[in-house]
Amino acid sequence: MHTSKPHPKTKRAFTLIELLIVIAILGLLMGVTTQMLSSASQTQGKARAKADMAVIATALEAFSQQYGGYPRLNEAKDPETAATQLFRCLTGRMVLRVKDNRISMTPVDPVRKPFIDALKFNLRDKKDITSNSVDPSKDTVFLADPWDEPYQYYYDTSSVAGALETEWKSPSFILLTKGADK
Repeated sequence: MHTSKPHPKTKRAFTLIELLIVIAILGLLMGVTTQMLSSASQTQGKARAKADMAVIATALEAFSQQYGGYPRLNEAKDPETAATQLFRCLTGRMVLRVKDNRISMTPVDPVRKPFIDALKFNLRDKKDITSNSVDPSKDTVFLADPWDEPYQYYYDTSSVAGALETEWKSPSFILLTKGADK
């Protein structure tokens, strides 16, 4: 009787090259996924900023209809100060007054009907930029874009109604955001 020796079972394992190929494929997939997520985040931020600015522009038009002009804010100060004044105008805490041909922005108490719902916006406090819980009744609050920068508003800053020496020639305002890249 002839007995054959059983063949030893060979152990099968991955080679170093196979492991390197798998790691390279995983790295490539992670890179593509990260890029797609970053692109989606930027697109979402741009869409949010565009929607916010449309609401702010509509509120500014309503302000102009009610008070006979757009808010006159001095942008020569820092952007956060101008943004806080804009916020106060749009939330009914500051109004435009014309008396003896002089234009002024005047705080009012009690607060008038707001032109925007402030709680639907990204709010930031000039004194604590990093805080996400902001009390909208503070005087240092402003409307922030998706990248936590203030929306910037520009309009004629002359304080005399119908002044011919003004440098502002446009019949409307400029509203902008710095965007993701600031």
